[in-house]
Amino acid sequence: MADFTSKAGLTFQQMDPIIFSFSFALAAALVFLAAAAADRKVAVALALLGAFYVGLDDLVTGLPRMISVLGVPGAKWNWSGKILSLVLSALVIAALRMSPAAVGLTLRQSHKNIGAFAVFLFVVWGACLGFLFKPGQADLETFLFQATMPGLAEEIVYRGICPAILLGPIPQREPVAGIPWVVILATSIVFGIWHGLGYSGGSFSFDTLSALFPFVGSIAGGWLRFKTGSLLVPILGHSVANVAFHIAGGLAA
Repeated sequence: MADFTSKAGLTFQQMDPIIFSFSFALAAALVFLAAAAADRKVAVALALLGAFYVGLDDLVTGLPRMISVLGVPGAKWNWSGKILSLVLSALVIAALRMSPAAVGLTLRQSHKNIGAFAVFLFVVWGACLGFLFKPGQADLETFLFQATMPGLAEEIVYRGICPAILLGPIPQREPVAGIPWVVILATSIVFGIWHGLGYSGGSFSFDTLSALFPFVGSIAGGWLRFKTGSLLVPILGHSVANVAFHIAGGLAA
């Protein structure tokens, strides 16, 4: 199978990430269109734009799987893919002329006590999952990656830019008042789908548990993003939960 190539010179196996990204974008479009039907503040055009963006982000994140030269030599984690995601985020923010406040890229916090307690709960959450799933001993690269890349790149996409796109208008200058629960639920569902959906060799798969726990964490992260007015707590919470997961997993091994 791997000997056959597409006209673009990619093997069928290397085409898997492209097919996955397209399929994921379609799934995201269905969820965001449902959000548009449930909340008039979400325009259909912006729902489709949000779906296109998360699909493109997945494709960019997976580029090192298709183009090996983009990968970090000797690394087992996708550092370059997450960096490309961050670059895409910066380009989207600039292209749509979104203000940092509208995306949540500010250190100014509302309800600081809630934020601090939430970070502690994320540690507990990650540790409990680590003891449950027992991922085994983690090396230094794993801790460095989990403490930085997923929380930073994924929270900017799913708790920052994507909600800002859905809520509009474009360009968005001011943060949204209140808690937009429909948008939080929609982006959390899509985040769960992203973790649970799989595609390989012409067939799709779906891992319910892999989708469920990110979905639940996303509900909390989305609420905290709008409650505090910043992505700081969701990013920190995501990062410390990941680290706690691997620490607890190593202890339980």
